[in-house]
Amino acid sequence: MATVKFFLKEKNAKRVTRIICIVADGVDVLIRLSTGISIPPKHWSKKNNKVLSSNPNAIVLNRQLQEFKNKVLEIYLESKSDGIIADVEYMTDRLRPKEKVVSTKQKFWSIVDDYLKYKEKRLSLSSIKKIKSLVVHLKAFERKKKITFDLDTIDRKTLELVQDYFYYQAKLNLQSTAKYLGLFKTFLNWSKSMKLTQNEDHKQFSLTHQPDILKPILSDDDLTKLFNAEYEKGYLDNARWLLILSALTGLRFSDYTKINLGQLRYDTNGNEFLTIRQTKTKERIEVPLNKDASRIVHDLISGKLRAISNQKLNKYIKEACRLAGIDDEFEVDQFVGNKKITSFKPKYELITTHTGRRTFATKLLLKGVPSATVMKFTGHKDEKSFSKYVNIPKEKEMELVRLALSS
Repeated sequence: MATVKFFLKEKNAKRVTRIICIVADGVDVLIRLSTGISIPPKHWSKKNNKVLSSNPNAIVLNRQLQEFKNKVLEIYLESKSDGIIADVEYMTDRLRPKEKVVSTKQKFWSIVDDYLKYKEKRLSLSSIKKIKSLVVHLKAFERKKKITFDLDTIDRKTLELVQDYFYYQAKLNLQSTAKYLGLFKTFLNWSKSMKLTQNEDHKQFSLTHQPDILKPILSDDDLTKLFNAEYEKGYLDNARWLLILSALTGLRFSDYTKINLGQLRYDTNGNEFLTIRQTKTKERIEVPLNKDASRIVHDLISGKLRAISNQKLNKYIKEACRLAGIDDEFEVDQFVGNKKITSFKPKYELITTHTGRRTFATKLLLKGVPSATVMKFTGHKDEKSFSKYVNIPKEKEMELVRLALSS
């Protein structure tokens, strides 16, 4: 029975070597063919007859090898059935350009699938979800606009059309649109680096980012209201303490919902702190706990309080804040394209799981803690992104300036 396998032309090559295809029938090696693919020898698995995942292009290369193998076996078996003795010249000629043409659309989405498989081994689940969400939007764009994506023709104009679709048909805001288009450009750059296209006209397109907008924090009065609120429903009480814990520690939802006894530590003075490797950044941080934060942490560890999904928590904390009377009017600016729409909403409608972290960072800055120190706890790497995260009320800023000028 005919078999097709691969081996390296020079297994001890210092840089790269060609992958060779062998067609064997029984014990005899009949034909040796070049696959046209070269890799470093250390990236080859002799046992599994495939490119190792340590090669950044492994998914694409293994798919190409499988397609090559299938085609070679098909040609060889057909020739044998027809009584033709296949040799290198015959196989090479048949392999040349007579393969079935893949449509531009099929080719594009096949490459997207390969990209997703490549990224799934390197990115967090939340990052993969964002890419998959982009794919849903791009397929809707193709369907509704009757435009087929082609890596060789995507340019600035294409991205402008996608941007307009996101704004006016998908009803995405400026921030979400910039995020998705940024992910799209990253995919296009990857495609170019993988030599799947020579086109890089998409680089002429510049992302339009949303101007900085004010996002609410919990004031001292708000926190007092939350501490003192009484709830008939247990899920609201649970949500209230999770929000307060975030405001007291600056931890992300993905970190404070996974707190366990093994993360609890005590310093030489008997003060409690948490040692946590952040889910998002993979950085290890130590978080001091005050009396209230310590109580909440122990309630989480004991099971008195419980972690819930981000979606449910975002919903419940709005209700908890409303019942606590956190209902000051807040000015909200939204951007659709270049148009700004201003409205006013009660503060509780704008509270999210991120509000706790913003509150933590802002309160520390107001108490004189250097921004570089605060950033160690929030996980921000640069002042620019950190400055967008905090929200020092204008009246507080003016008060600080007055105090500085009068001293």
